[in-house]
Parts: sequence; structure tokens; C-alpha cells
Amino acid sequence: MRTYQVDPAYYASTPNFSALADAIMDVGPSPCMKFDCERKSKCAEEGVECKAFRYWVNNGSLTTMRKVNGVKTEVSIDSDCQRILRIIE
Repeated sequence: MRTYQVDPAYYASTPNFSALADAIMDVGPSPCMKFDCERKSKCAEEGVECKAFRYWVNNGSLTTMRKVNGVKTEVSIDSDCQRILRIIE
């Protein structure tokens, strides 16, 4: 995995923003890329986002907890790709 860095000034500033700068650059692949969504270009053109993309942006994870047969279980958000599309605000 490639690691990127932002402007070196973030690492030399007071207060030190290096952890924030690293976190911004190291978010990992979006659900669109990870699950090879067939709508990724179309969503970009239309300016819309799906439930999986919103979850990933807000939580930084490609998995969530859901009840499966009455038991809380960690599941992938891939089933939320292309669901509940809305305009990006």
C-alpha cells in the first residue's frame, strides 16, 4: 500500500498536525474502488453518493454491525453500494 504525505509544513507546525495530516492521506480505498462498483463513474458525473459511500466517509470503515438472525454481526457494506442514492451536499 502506498503512503502519501501532505505538505511538510503540517509536520513542522505548532501545534503539530502530523497525526491529522497522516489520517487524511491514509483513508484507504473507497467502497466504489474496493468493491469495483459499476456506478462509480456515473455517480461522479451525476454528483450522487450511495449509502455505502456515506457510511465509509462518516465512519472510515468498510464493515458495520447488523443483526443477522438476531445476533449482532460484523458485515461488509458492499450490499449498500448503489442503494439510496442522493445528491452530494
